[in-house]
Order: sequence, then C-alpha cells, then structure tokens
Amino acid sequence: MIQFGRRTARSGRGRRTPQPAPSEPAAARTPQQELAITLEAMFLHSDRTLSDEATADAYRITLDTVLLMLEGSRAERLMGEEEYRHLAGMIHGMRGAPEAL
Repeated sequence: MIQFGRRTARSGRGRRTPQPAPSEPAAARTPQQELAITLEAMFLHSDRTLSDEATADAYRITLDTVLLMLEGSRAERLMGEEEYRHLAGMIHGMRGAPEAL
C-alpha cells in the first residue's frame, strides 16, 4: 500500500508538484479509491490530473487500446482465457479512476 500525505515530489522539470492528500483514513478507502489516488499521483508528477476531462478522456482511450491489444492476444491464442479475464478486469477497474477521485 502506498501512503500519501501533503508532500511534494520533484517533477522531471525540477519543480515541486503537489501530491494528493487523502480525504479520509486509508483504512476507510476502497481498493478502487486507493488505485485512483495512486494513479492521480502519477499524473500529478507529470503536471496532469485525471480531474481534467480531456486528460481523463485520453486516459480512457489508452486503456481501451490496451484492452484491444489483450483481445487480439487472446484471439491469437497468445494468452489464455483466465489470463485475459484477470488482466481485462484490472484494466476495467483502472477505467473508473477519474470518477473515484
């Protein structure tokens, strides 16, 4: 589990970027909320935020592309059904991150 406080992280451009402060104790958050906080911290590190609708749309499009690649791998039998379901389920969970913030 990753703990986030009101700390800053150095961005690639040498500036400090704010990290999201949890609005509730970690024990009260769902796994989906924890994932959303982690993903948002990654976006903030690049001076982006999933609360920006254009960024959230690009994020969802990227995940849809990854799902398409997984479907192709499954169709070509490069990945089994169980592996596909597991990975696709994780990606579907990630799609909800912008709404969970």
